[in-house]
Amino acid sequence: MPMDPEKATDKTVPESVVVETRFGNIEFSWDKGIYMPIGLLGFPDHHVFGLANIPNTNLDQFKLYQSLTDANLSFIVAPYNMDSQMIDQKDIDLALSSLAIEAKNLAILMVVTVRSAPDGKGITMSTNLRAPVFIDTERQIAWQHIIPNDKYSVQHDL
Repeated sequence: MPMDPEKATDKTVPESVVVETRFGNIEFSWDKGIYMPIGLLGFPDHHVFGLANIPNTNLDQFKLYQSLTDANLSFIVAPYNMDSQMIDQKDIDLALSSLAIEAKNLAILMVVTVRSAPDGKGITMSTNLRAPVFIDTERQIAWQHIIPNDKYSVQHDL
């Protein structure tokens, strides 16, 4: 028997999902999810992410970019400071043009890599300046865009 469209409700998609993250349980609203049509580099099958504050005051400058379909997949990210000029404006403008994002709707996230320090004491953090995540905040769509300029480090120390 075919499904009656009158009986199909919004309840087929939950309003929110609670994800058990490495930082504890965090609730994400589906309507605030960020859709990545081609996923992140190395993770092409993961398309819906949530962005949340990390519940640790020592990490205020970072956010958690959490897959909403795989609790085991998350990334620490840092919102890009446009005033830092770490990425040339012309390279940002080229990305905006190729991704069809209006400048007023742009947010950029830098994926952070955390490693043990070489001496075994503490940690080091770096980010890939060549492959930031460009988010169209109005459409809630994002792409990890590889900037075609080798002047940007793939392991920029933070």
